[in-house]
Amino acid sequence: MRTILVAIIIACFPLTVFCQDITGLWTGTIKNDSTQETLKYEIFINKTRNKFSGYSQTWFVVNNKTYYGIKKLNIRIAKDGKIVMQDGALLENNYPQSPAKNVIQLNVLNLLPQQNETMLDGIFVTNSSKSYVGLTGHVSMKKTESYRESSLMQYLNKTNGENYVTVLK
Repeated sequence: MRTILVAIIIACFPLTVFCQDITGLWTGTIKNDSTQETLKYEIFINKTRNKFSGYSQTWFVVNNKTYYGIKKLNIRIAKDGKIVMQDGALLENNYPQSPAKNVIQLNVLNLLPQQNETMLDGIFVTNSSKSYVGLTGHVSMKKTESYRESSLMQYLNKTNGENYVTVLK
């Protein structure tokens, strides 16, 4: 009987992610394996009609100038409980040159509830293109309630299109 109970608990473990609330603002970093560069990274996750969607903002510093990109995210929960995020459209940026086309980032993250905070932690990969080699790295984020301090949330609140989110906090 004990073996059956343990097997049921192990089989149901990935379902615990479905019960967790992953919606909201997540802030943290993304670290590139090849350059060892750590970048500031924010994600906002929304859930409408049992479907997740979201937005991300990444900051880069080149020659002491800060650049950013805001992207739409496609989000799903995999059968093993991992949270999978894939880049969609690039919505806004201040890059010094046009960004590479068809380069997509994929995050595969674990939800890690801890005593005082909830974390998203895992890997990212990008695909290769004619001009760029694929990258790998690590994503680490904490759930936050600091909506007013988030430039991603400021962007989403000022944008008045049907594909954007307005959050009142």
